[in-house]
Amino acid sequence: MPFTAVFCIFRNVGLGETINLAAGALQKDQNGADIPDKKQFARTIGAVTSNTITLGESGWFKIATVVMPQATSTAVIKLYGGAGFNAGSSEQGAISELVLRAGNGSPAGITATLWRRSPAAANEVAWVNTSGDTYDIYINIGQYAYWLIAQYDYTGNANVTLHSTPEYSSVQPGNSTSGQTYTIYSSLMKPTAGDVGALPITGGRLNGPLGIGTDNALGGNSIVLGDNDTGFKQNGDGVLDVYSNYTHVLRIIGNLVESMVSLKVNGNAVATGEVQAGNGASRMAGNGDIFGNVWNGWLSTHLNNNLVADIQLGAGTSVATWNNAGSWPNTPGYVVTSVWKDNQGENIDGITYAPLQKRLGIQWYTVQGGTA
Repeated sequence: MPFTAVFCIFRNVGLGETINLAAGALQKDQNGADIPDKKQFARTIGAVTSNTITLGESGWFKIATVVMPQATSTAVIKLYGGAGFNAGSSEQGAISELVLRAGNGSPAGITATLWRRSPAAANEVAWVNTSGDTYDIYINIGQYAYWLIAQYDYTGNANVTLHSTPEYSSVQPGNSTSGQTYTIYSSLMKPTAGDVGALPITGGRLNGPLGIGTDNALGGNSIVLGDNDTGFKQNGDGVLDVYSNYTHVLRIIGNLVESMVSLKVNGNAVATGEVQAGNGASRMAGNGDIFGNVWNGWLSTHLNNNLVADIQLGAGTSVATWNNAGSWPNTPGYVVTSVWKDNQGENIDGITYAPLQKRLGIQWYTVQGGTA
């Protein structure tokens, strides 16, 4: 049987390299579980790194440890879900956003800012510098914050390690530095009047002057209306002043109202007490009596003492004058009241005279004068 010579030529087709590459390949049935650096992979493809954390009690929790080089680096942590899990309680679908920003190294440290979107979100944030550029991050949150979703990201020079079962403290760690909390207002989180520096419709305290429709030029505890120097001003304990074009026109103090300018009344002026003038020197009483220096006291007394209220003739005296010499009446204040005469002779037979009297008050006086 003849022999046939066979020549074989072998060529290296890179099978060994292929085997090596296959050994480092990802297995699709692992669903990414065999990725060596999952965080970096997620950041490379633009995905968000997330984890699940549970915060049971009400208090402070160390949710993360971050490495943040100075000058500078940034890290963010976002929590979905809040304190409580009651059906229909929409505020428990909370969002808490934590932004960490490194300083410039002088001084070294970080800025921690918490942004709240719901009453059930995290309440406060604090941090502790454990060494170098490493910081423990704490948040304060209410009770029953179970199974929250935490997403985080950081710049290439930083790192975030999220703690799925955070350490708990009922009080803020004593060596921690408090961050700043801001509320993002919405239809769920409506600001109160105090939150935005306004007065509530139920009333409140206003510090400083108030201008309605204009600036306030009166200053102090005052209110101006339409005109910057026309309004009301409190000028002391129990003292309320009224100004018009910066002119002090009226003062209310205790149980007294003072007018600093002429007062014109178009209509009736009604006083339930006395009307006074001359700083009380002249007074009009409710009964119509008037007190003044011109009549040395009350007008009623002056009139009673000086006004002739009535006149009368006193008791008369008859004198027979026929064939008698004399002068009648011979007493001052007396007047002749009658004369009589018969038809004999030329002379009168007699006269009657009586005192003319006046009444001042209740006292009768005989008038003075006449022939003595």
